[in-house]
Amino acid sequence: MAIDVSVISKLTDAVDALRGFMAKAAGPEEKQEAPRGAVPENSTAVQMARTARESYQKTARWMLAAFAAVGVLIFGSLPFAAIADVELRWPSSLWLVGGLVVAVAGIVSAVVAVSLVSEPEDASLGELDSDLRAIQKTDDKGYVFVKGKPVITVHKLRSWWNPRIACRIELARILHGPESSAHLGPNLQSEDRQASVTSLIKRLGELESQHAKLAPVAANLTVSVASYEKRVEDLGKLLVELRARHAEDSSVGKELGTTSAMYTAAATKLDSERAALTTKQKELAEVGDQLGLYQDHRSLVLAESGVMQLRGRFRLARRVLAIAAVLTLFGGTAYALALPSAKADKEETSSAPAPNPAPEPRPAYAAGLPATVTIHEGTRAAAELPRECVNRPLAAIWVGDTRVPPTAGPFTVLLTDTACVGEVRAARGEGTFSLAR
Repeated sequence: MAIDVSVISKLTDAVDALRGFMAKAAGPEEKQEAPRGAVPENSTAVQMARTARESYQKTARWMLAAFAAVGVLIFGSLPFAAIADVELRWPSSLWLVGGLVVAVAGIVSAVVAVSLVSEPEDASLGELDSDLRAIQKTDDKGYVFVKGKPVITVHKLRSWWNPRIACRIELARILHGPESSAHLGPNLQSEDRQASVTSLIKRLGELESQHAKLAPVAANLTVSVASYEKRVEDLGKLLVELRARHAEDSSVGKELGTTSAMYTAAATKLDSERAALTTKQKELAEVGDQLGLYQDHRSLVLAESGVMQLRGRFRLARRVLAIAAVLTLFGGTAYALALPSAKADKEETSSAPAPNPAPEPRPAYAAGLPATVTIHEGTRAAAELPRECVNRPLAAIWVGDTRVPPTAGPFTVLLTDTACVGEVRAARGEGTFSLAR
Protein backbone atom coordinates (compact mmCIF):
# COMPACT_ATOMS: atom_id res chain seq x y z
CA MET A 1 0.00 0.00 0.00
CA ALA A 2 1.48 3.30 -1.10
CA ILE A 3 1.71 6.15 1.44
CA ASP A 4 0.70 9.59 0.28
CA VAL A 5 3.50 11.84 1.53
CA SER A 6 1.47 14.98 0.84
CA VAL A 7 -1.25 13.84 3.27
CA ILE A 8 1.36 13.29 6.00
CA SER A 9 2.79 16.74 5.33
CA LYS A 10 -0.65 18.33 5.60
CA LEU A 11 -1.31 16.53 8.89
CA THR A 12 2.05 17.71 10.25
CA ASP A 13 1.27 21.31 9.33
CA ALA A 14 -2.17 20.97 10.92
CA VAL A 15 -0.69 19.63 14.16
CA ASP A 16 1.84 22.50 14.28
CA ALA A 17 -0.95 25.01 13.75
CA LEU A 18 -2.97 23.27 16.44
CA ARG A 19 -0.14 23.62 18.95
CA GLY A 20 -0.17 27.38 18.45
CA PHE A 21 -3.95 27.46 18.77
CA MET A 22 -3.83 25.49 22.03
CA ALA A 23 -1.23 27.86 23.47
CA LYS A 24 -3.37 30.86 22.56
CA ALA A 25 -6.57 29.16 23.73
CA ALA A 26 -5.07 28.45 27.14
CA GLY A 27 -4.30 32.16 27.38
CA PRO A 28 -1.99 33.89 29.83
CA GLU A 29 -2.74 34.15 33.49
CA GLU A 30 -5.44 36.76 33.81
CA LYS A 31 -4.60 39.40 36.38
CA GLN A 32 -7.71 40.66 38.11
CA GLU A 33 -7.53 44.11 39.59
CA ALA A 34 -8.65 44.50 43.15
CA PRO A 35 -12.28 45.60 43.18
CA ARG A 36 -12.93 49.14 44.33
CA GLY A 37 -15.81 50.51 46.34
CA ALA A 38 -17.76 49.24 49.29
CA VAL A 39 -19.37 46.32 47.44
CA PRO A 40 -17.99 43.84 46.70
CA GLU A 41 -15.00 43.90 49.02
CA ASN A 42 -11.70 42.19 48.36
CA SER A 43 -12.54 39.45 50.83
CA THR A 44 -11.45 35.82 51.01
CA ALA A 45 -14.74 34.61 49.51
CA VAL A 46 -14.39 36.98 46.57
CA GLN A 47 -10.80 35.87 45.99
CA MET A 48 -11.86 32.21 46.07
CA ALA A 49 -14.67 32.93 43.62
CA ARG A 50 -12.25 34.71 41.27
CA THR A 51 -9.80 31.81 41.46
CA ALA A 52 -12.56 29.29 40.75
CA ARG A 53 -13.78 31.36 37.79
CA GLU A 54 -10.30 31.53 36.25
CA SER A 55 -9.80 27.79 36.79
CA TYR A 56 -13.12 26.86 35.18
CA GLN A 57 -12.59 29.16 32.20
CA LYS A 58 -9.03 27.99 31.63
CA THR A 59 -10.07 24.34 31.82
CA ALA A 60 -12.88 24.99 29.35
CA ARG A 61 -10.44 26.54 26.88
CA TRP A 62 -8.19 23.51 27.16
CA MET A 63 -11.21 21.27 26.59
CA LEU A 64 -11.95 23.18 23.38
CA ALA A 65 -8.30 22.88 22.34
CA ALA A 66 -8.40 19.10 22.90
CA PHE A 67 -11.62 18.89 20.90
CA ALA A 68 -9.95 20.87 18.11
CA ALA A 69 -7.08 18.36 18.14
CA VAL A 70 -9.56 15.52 17.63
CA GLY A 71 -11.21 17.45 14.81
CA VAL A 72 -7.89 18.04 13.07
CA LEU A 73 -6.98 14.37 13.30
CA ILE A 74 -10.36 13.35 11.88
CA PHE A 75 -10.80 15.91 9.11
CA GLY A 76 -7.12 16.55 8.41
CA SER A 77 -6.83 13.18 6.73
CA LEU A 78 -10.03 13.46 4.65
CA PRO A 79 -9.82 14.59 1.00
CA PHE A 80 -12.27 17.47 1.05
CA ALA A 81 -11.39 18.33 -2.52
CA ALA A 82 -13.00 15.06 -3.61
CA ILE A 83 -16.42 16.47 -2.80
CA ALA A 84 -16.30 18.29 -6.15
CA ASP A 85 -16.51 14.89 -7.89
CA VAL A 86 -19.67 13.89 -6.02
CA GLU A 87 -22.99 13.83 -7.82
CA LEU A 88 -25.73 14.63 -5.34
CA ARG A 89 -28.51 12.13 -5.86
CA TRP A 90 -31.28 11.04 -3.56
CA PRO A 91 -30.87 8.90 -1.51
CA SER A 92 -27.33 7.82 -2.43
CA SER A 93 -25.80 11.11 -1.20
CA LEU A 94 -27.66 11.06 2.10
CA TRP A 95 -24.67 9.62 3.98
CA LEU A 96 -22.27 12.23 2.62
CA VAL A 97 -24.46 15.30 3.24
CA GLY A 98 -25.85 13.96 6.50
CA GLY A 99 -22.38 13.08 7.84
CA LEU A 100 -21.04 16.51 6.98
CA VAL A 101 -24.03 18.24 8.62
CA VAL A 102 -23.68 16.11 11.78
CA ALA A 103 -19.95 16.86 12.01
CA VAL A 104 -20.52 20.61 11.61
CA ALA A 105 -23.25 20.45 14.27
CA GLY A 106 -20.79 18.78 16.63
CA ILE A 107 -18.17 21.50 16.06
CA VAL A 108 -20.68 24.32 16.54
CA SER A 109 -22.00 22.66 19.71
CA ALA A 110 -18.47 22.48 21.11
CA VAL A 111 -17.85 26.19 20.52
CA VAL A 112 -21.20 27.14 22.09
CA ALA A 113 -20.56 24.86 25.07
CA VAL A 114 -17.21 26.47 25.86
CA SER A 115 -18.69 29.96 25.48
CA LEU A 116 -21.16 29.09 28.26
CA VAL A 117 -18.33 29.04 30.80
CA SER A 118 -17.40 32.63 29.94
CA GLU A 119 -20.96 33.86 30.38
CA PRO A 120 -21.19 36.41 33.24
CA GLU A 121 -22.83 35.39 36.49
CA ASP A 122 -25.55 37.14 38.47
CA ALA A 123 -24.26 40.58 39.38
CA SER A 124 -26.92 41.50 41.96
CA LEU A 125 -29.08 39.97 44.64
CA GLY A 126 -32.15 40.78 42.56
CA GLU A 127 -31.02 38.49 39.72
CA LEU A 128 -30.14 35.77 42.21
CA ASP A 129 -33.53 36.13 43.90
CA SER A 130 -35.27 35.78 40.54
CA ASP A 131 -33.29 32.63 39.71
CA LEU A 132 -34.12 31.05 43.08
CA ARG A 133 -37.81 31.85 42.73
CA ALA A 134 -37.80 29.84 39.49
CA ILE A 135 -36.91 26.64 41.37
CA GLN A 136 -38.34 27.20 44.88
CA LYS A 137 -42.00 27.45 45.84
CA THR A 138 -43.22 30.92 46.90
CA ASP A 139 -46.44 32.54 48.12
CA ASP A 140 -47.60 36.05 49.03
CA LYS A 141 -45.22 36.21 51.99
CA GLY A 142 -42.17 34.98 50.12
CA TYR A 143 -40.40 31.64 49.97
CA VAL A 144 -42.10 28.54 51.34
CA PHE A 145 -40.26 26.26 53.77
CA VAL A 146 -41.12 22.88 55.27
CA LYS A 147 -39.32 21.99 58.49
CA GLY A 148 -36.75 24.69 57.82
CA LYS A 149 -35.92 23.41 54.33
CA PRO A 150 -36.81 25.02 50.97
CA VAL A 151 -39.56 23.44 48.85
CA ILE A 152 -38.11 22.71 45.38
CA THR A 153 -40.55 22.82 42.46
CA VAL A 154 -38.25 21.37 39.76
CA HIS A 155 -38.60 17.71 38.82
CA LYS A 156 -35.64 15.48 39.67
CA LEU A 157 -35.32 14.24 36.08
CA ARG A 158 -34.99 17.78 34.79
CA SER A 159 -32.35 18.64 37.37
CA TRP A 160 -30.42 15.46 36.51
CA TRP A 161 -30.42 16.31 32.82
CA ASN A 162 -29.49 19.99 33.26
CA PRO A 163 -26.44 20.54 35.53
CA ARG A 164 -27.13 24.27 35.73
CA ILE A 165 -30.51 23.66 37.37
CA ALA A 166 -28.97 21.03 39.66
CA CYS A 167 -26.34 23.51 40.88
CA ARG A 168 -29.02 26.18 41.34
CA ILE A 169 -31.03 23.78 43.50
CA GLU A 170 -27.94 23.03 45.55
CA LEU A 171 -27.36 26.77 46.01
CA ALA A 172 -30.97 27.23 47.19
CA ARG A 173 -30.53 24.48 49.77
CA ILE A 174 -27.35 26.13 51.01
CA LEU A 175 -28.63 29.72 51.21
CA HIS A 176 -32.16 28.89 52.38
CA GLY A 177 -31.35 25.85 54.50
CA PRO A 178 -30.96 25.52 58.27
CA GLU A 179 -27.63 27.38 58.16
CA SER A 180 -28.95 30.33 56.17
CA SER A 181 -27.87 32.86 58.80
CA ALA A 182 -24.23 31.93 58.28
CA HIS A 183 -24.54 32.93 54.61
CA LEU A 184 -27.18 35.68 54.55
CA GLY A 185 -26.49 37.31 57.92
CA PRO A 186 -28.05 37.31 61.40
CA ASN A 187 -31.55 38.35 62.48
CA LEU A 188 -33.19 37.99 59.07
CA GLN A 189 -35.69 35.24 59.85
CA SER A 190 -39.24 36.02 60.92
CA GLU A 191 -41.59 34.06 63.15
CA ASP A 192 -42.83 31.70 60.42
CA ARG A 193 -40.21 32.17 57.69
CA GLN A 194 -36.62 31.13 57.22
CA ALA A 195 -34.02 33.73 56.24
CA SER A 196 -33.86 34.19 52.47
CA VAL A 197 -32.24 36.33 49.81
CA THR A 198 -35.37 38.48 49.82
CA SER A 199 -34.85 39.15 53.55
CA LEU A 200 -31.28 40.26 52.91
CA ILE A 201 -32.43 42.59 50.12
CA LYS A 202 -35.07 44.17 52.39
CA ARG A 203 -32.64 44.58 55.28
CA LEU A 204 -30.03 46.21 53.03
CA GLY A 205 -32.70 48.54 51.67
CA GLU A 206 -33.81 49.57 55.16
CA LEU A 207 -30.26 50.18 56.37
CA GLU A 208 -29.27 52.13 53.29
CA SER A 209 -32.40 54.26 53.67
CA GLN A 210 -31.56 55.01 57.31
CA HIS A 211 -27.97 55.76 56.38
CA ALA A 212 -29.11 58.09 53.62
CA LYS A 213 -31.29 60.02 56.13
CA LEU A 214 -28.71 60.24 58.91
CA ALA A 215 -25.68 61.15 56.81
CA PRO A 216 -26.92 64.64 55.70
CA VAL A 217 -28.05 65.48 59.25
CA ALA A 218 -24.68 64.53 60.69
CA ALA A 219 -22.94 66.53 57.97
CA ASN A 220 -25.02 69.63 58.72
CA LEU A 221 -24.36 69.31 62.44
CA THR A 222 -20.64 68.95 61.78
CA VAL A 223 -20.63 72.19 59.81
CA SER A 224 -22.74 73.91 62.49
CA VAL A 225 -20.40 72.81 65.29
CA ALA A 226 -17.39 74.02 63.36
CA SER A 227 -19.12 77.40 62.77
CA TYR A 228 -20.04 77.86 66.45
CA GLU A 229 -16.57 76.84 67.56
CA LYS A 230 -15.14 79.56 65.35
CA ARG A 231 -17.67 82.10 66.69
CA VAL A 232 -16.96 81.22 70.32
CA GLU A 233 -13.23 81.49 69.67
CA ASP A 234 -13.59 84.93 68.07
CA LEU A 235 -15.90 86.21 70.85
CA GLY A 236 -13.48 84.92 73.48
CA LYS A 237 -10.63 86.89 71.93
CA LEU A 238 -12.85 89.97 71.77
CA LEU A 239 -13.79 89.63 75.45
CA VAL A 240 -10.15 89.45 76.49
CA GLU A 241 -9.43 92.60 74.50
CA LEU A 242 -12.46 94.50 75.91
CA ARG A 243 -11.63 93.55 79.50
CA ALA A 244 -8.11 94.90 79.04
CA ARG A 245 -9.48 98.17 77.67
CA HIS A 246 -12.14 98.41 80.44
CA ALA A 247 -9.43 98.68 83.07
CA GLU A 248 -8.26 101.90 81.40
CA ASP A 249 -11.56 103.21 79.98
CA SER A 250 -14.87 102.62 81.75
CA SER A 251 -16.87 103.70 78.68
CA VAL A 252 -16.49 100.25 77.06
CA GLY A 253 -18.51 98.61 79.83
CA LYS A 254 -21.71 98.47 77.80
CA GLU A 255 -19.94 96.87 74.81
CA LEU A 256 -18.28 94.41 77.16
CA GLY A 257 -21.66 93.34 78.55
CA THR A 258 -23.13 92.83 75.07
CA THR A 259 -20.16 90.77 73.93
CA SER A 260 -20.27 88.67 77.09
CA ALA A 261 -23.96 87.87 76.50
CA MET A 262 -23.25 86.91 72.88
CA TYR A 263 -20.38 84.69 74.02
CA THR A 264 -22.62 82.91 76.54
CA ALA A 265 -25.35 82.32 73.93
CA ALA A 266 -22.83 81.00 71.35
CA ALA A 267 -21.22 78.67 73.91
CA THR A 268 -24.63 77.32 74.92
CA LYS A 269 -25.60 76.74 71.29
CA LEU A 270 -22.22 75.07 70.64
CA ASP A 271 -22.83 72.63 73.50
CA SER A 272 -26.29 71.86 72.12
CA GLU A 273 -24.99 71.28 68.57
CA ARG A 274 -22.17 69.07 69.87
CA ALA A 275 -24.63 66.92 71.81
CA ALA A 276 -26.89 66.58 68.76
CA LEU A 277 -23.88 65.76 66.55
CA THR A 278 -22.69 63.10 68.97
CA THR A 279 -26.13 61.48 68.98
CA LYS A 280 -26.43 61.45 65.20
CA GLN A 281 -22.86 60.20 64.75
CA LYS A 282 -23.63 57.37 67.15
CA GLU A 283 -26.77 56.44 65.22
CA LEU A 284 -24.92 56.75 61.92
CA ALA A 285 -22.09 54.54 63.21
CA GLU A 286 -24.57 51.86 64.34
CA VAL A 287 -26.31 51.88 60.96
CA GLY A 288 -22.95 51.91 59.18
CA ASP A 289 -21.72 48.89 61.13
CA GLN A 290 -24.87 46.92 60.35
CA LEU A 291 -24.75 48.03 56.73
CA GLY A 292 -21.11 46.92 56.43
CA LEU A 293 -22.00 43.56 58.00
CA TYR A 294 -24.81 42.84 55.58
CA GLN A 295 -22.78 44.16 52.63
CA ASP A 296 -20.10 41.61 53.52
CA HIS A 297 -22.77 38.92 53.52
CA ARG A 298 -24.00 40.19 50.16
CA SER A 299 -20.46 39.80 48.80
CA LEU A 300 -20.29 36.29 50.26
CA VAL A 301 -23.66 35.29 48.74
CA LEU A 302 -22.78 36.67 45.32
CA ALA A 303 -19.40 34.89 45.43
CA GLU A 304 -21.06 31.59 46.34
CA SER A 305 -23.66 32.10 43.64
CA GLY A 306 -21.00 32.87 41.03
CA VAL A 307 -18.99 29.74 41.83
CA MET A 308 -22.09 27.55 41.84
CA GLN A 309 -23.30 28.92 38.51
CA LEU A 310 -19.86 28.45 36.99
CA ARG A 311 -19.83 24.87 38.21
CA GLY A 312 -23.20 24.20 36.60
CA ARG A 313 -22.19 25.78 33.31
CA PHE A 314 -18.88 23.89 33.31
CA ARG A 315 -20.61 20.55 33.85
CA LEU A 316 -23.10 21.36 31.10
CA ALA A 317 -20.28 22.39 28.75
CA ARG A 318 -18.40 19.17 29.51
CA ARG A 319 -21.49 17.10 28.72
CA VAL A 320 -22.17 19.00 25.49
CA LEU A 321 -18.51 18.64 24.47
CA ALA A 322 -18.70 14.87 24.92
CA ILE A 323 -21.82 14.71 22.75
CA ALA A 324 -20.22 17.05 20.20
CA ALA A 325 -17.14 14.81 19.99
CA VAL A 326 -19.32 11.79 19.27
CA LEU A 327 -21.28 13.71 16.61
CA THR A 328 -18.05 14.88 14.98
CA LEU A 329 -16.62 11.36 14.97
CA PHE A 330 -19.70 9.74 13.45
CA GLY A 331 -20.25 12.60 11.02
CA GLY A 332 -16.64 12.54 9.83
CA THR A 333 -16.72 8.76 9.45
CA ALA A 334 -19.96 8.84 7.43
CA TYR A 335 -18.57 11.62 5.23
CA ALA A 336 -15.31 9.77 4.62
CA LEU A 337 -17.05 6.51 3.68
CA ALA A 338 -19.36 8.33 1.25
CA LEU A 339 -16.56 10.02 -0.72
CA PRO A 340 -15.81 8.60 -4.20
CA SER A 341 -12.14 8.08 -3.32
CA ALA A 342 -13.09 5.69 -0.50
CA LYS A 343 -15.28 3.64 -2.85
CA ALA A 344 -12.57 3.60 -5.52
CA ASP A 345 -10.00 2.33 -3.02
CA LYS A 346 -12.36 -0.49 -2.02
CA GLU A 347 -12.96 -1.48 -5.65
CA GLU A 348 -9.23 -1.43 -6.46
CA THR A 349 -8.51 -3.56 -3.44
CA SER A 350 -11.19 -6.12 -4.29
CA SER A 351 -10.26 -6.30 -8.02
CA ALA A 352 -6.50 -6.57 -7.56
CA PRO A 353 -5.23 -10.11 -8.53
CA ALA A 354 -3.59 -12.20 -5.87
CA PRO A 355 0.21 -12.23 -6.21
CA ASN A 356 1.89 -15.44 -7.44
CA PRO A 357 3.63 -17.43 -4.73
CA ALA A 358 7.39 -17.03 -4.77
CA PRO A 359 9.37 -20.14 -5.85
CA GLU A 360 11.19 -22.01 -3.15
CA PRO A 361 14.88 -21.12 -3.10
CA ARG A 362 17.30 -23.69 -4.30
CA PRO A 363 20.17 -24.75 -2.09
CA ALA A 364 23.19 -22.57 -2.56
CA TYR A 365 25.60 -25.52 -2.50
CA ALA A 366 25.53 -29.21 -3.30
CA ALA A 367 27.07 -32.14 -1.37
CA GLY A 368 30.43 -33.67 -2.30
CA LEU A 369 32.57 -30.55 -2.69
CA PRO A 370 36.30 -31.06 -2.02
CA ALA A 371 37.60 -29.37 1.11
CA THR A 372 40.64 -29.04 3.31
CA VAL A 373 40.32 -29.50 7.07
CA THR A 374 42.60 -29.43 10.08
CA ILE A 375 41.67 -31.16 13.35
CA HIS A 376 43.13 -29.58 16.48
CA GLU A 377 44.95 -31.75 19.01
CA GLY A 378 43.20 -32.48 22.30
CA THR A 379 39.68 -32.22 20.93
CA ARG A 380 36.94 -34.83 20.84
CA ALA A 381 37.29 -35.17 17.05
CA ALA A 382 41.09 -35.64 17.37
CA ALA A 383 40.56 -38.57 19.73
CA GLU A 384 38.91 -40.54 16.89
CA LEU A 385 41.87 -40.09 14.49
CA PRO A 386 45.41 -41.43 14.43
CA ARG A 387 48.05 -39.15 15.90
CA GLU A 388 49.64 -38.42 12.50
CA CYS A 389 46.25 -37.03 11.28
CA VAL A 390 46.08 -34.26 13.91
CA ASN A 391 47.25 -30.67 13.45
CA ARG A 392 47.93 -30.99 9.69
CA PRO A 393 45.84 -30.18 6.56
CA LEU A 394 43.85 -33.18 5.37
CA ALA A 395 42.04 -33.68 2.06
CA ALA A 396 38.33 -34.27 2.57
CA ILE A 397 34.89 -34.16 0.97
CA TRP A 398 32.25 -31.85 2.58
CA VAL A 399 29.02 -33.63 3.48
CA GLY A 400 26.11 -31.12 3.44
CA ASP A 401 23.69 -29.23 1.19
CA THR A 402 23.14 -26.01 3.20
CA ARG A 403 25.40 -23.02 3.65
CA VAL A 404 29.16 -23.58 3.77
CA PRO A 405 30.31 -24.06 7.39
CA PRO A 406 32.34 -21.29 9.00
CA THR A 407 36.10 -21.58 9.09
CA ALA A 408 36.01 -22.57 12.79
CA GLY A 409 33.17 -25.13 12.28
CA PRO A 410 31.08 -27.01 13.08
CA PHE A 411 31.36 -29.28 10.02
CA THR A 412 31.00 -32.90 8.90
CA VAL A 413 33.46 -34.27 6.26
CA LEU A 414 34.74 -37.54 4.76
CA LEU A 415 38.56 -37.68 5.00
CA THR A 416 40.18 -38.95 1.73
CA ASP A 417 43.78 -38.92 3.02
CA THR A 418 45.31 -42.46 2.73
CA ALA A 419 46.21 -42.72 6.43
CA CYS A 420 43.13 -40.96 7.76
CA VAL A 421 40.16 -42.29 5.76
CA GLY A 422 36.80 -41.94 7.55
CA GLU A 423 33.94 -39.58 8.55
CA VAL A 424 34.68 -36.85 11.06
CA ARG A 425 32.21 -34.60 12.94
CA ALA A 426 33.96 -31.57 14.41
CA ALA A 427 32.22 -29.12 16.74
CA ARG A 428 32.87 -25.39 16.68
CA GLY A 429 36.49 -24.63 17.54
CA GLU A 430 37.70 -28.23 17.16
CA GLY A 431 39.20 -27.59 13.73
CA THR A 432 39.35 -25.41 10.63
CA PHE A 433 37.42 -25.80 7.38
CA SER A 434 37.83 -24.40 3.88
CA LEU A 435 36.68 -25.42 0.41
CA ALA A 436 39.47 -26.69 -1.86
CA ARG A 437 38.16 -25.02 -5.05
